[in-house]
Amino acid sequence: MLIKVQIVVGLLSIFLLWTTFELVRKNRLREEYAILWLFTGIVVLVLSLWPEFLLSQFFARITGIFYLSAVVVIAFLFLLLIVLHFSVVISRLTNQNKELAQRHALLELEFKELKRHHLRPDNPSS
Repeated sequence: MLIKVQIVVGLLSIFLLWTTFELVRKNRLREEYAILWLFTGIVVLVLSLWPEFLLSQFFARITGIFYLSAVVVIAFLFLLLIVLHFSVVISRLTNQNKELAQRHALLELEFKELKRHHLRPDNPSS
């Protein structure tokens, strides 16, 4: 790997780690999702610092991956799994949001009916 590419990828992974920590600190990213991004940032940082590990005989024997293109395919599949995971989370939150909006509408309707019933001029209790 070219040294310039290593530096850029290393800096981007450090930026990803820093951004993840900042988002967690500001409560804009939940911890369970931050773990995934921290893991990704650390792996990318390690591979940018020691790219020879990726192509070493040790790694090839352990994983059975002998070509860099296979690593790219695995990285793509990993990112695809991340996107799928977040799609499931967004779908669940969308359903919960819809259910809460429906409950709110029903409660608001009940409140208006009770208010109208108790505040009528002919109602002796008011």
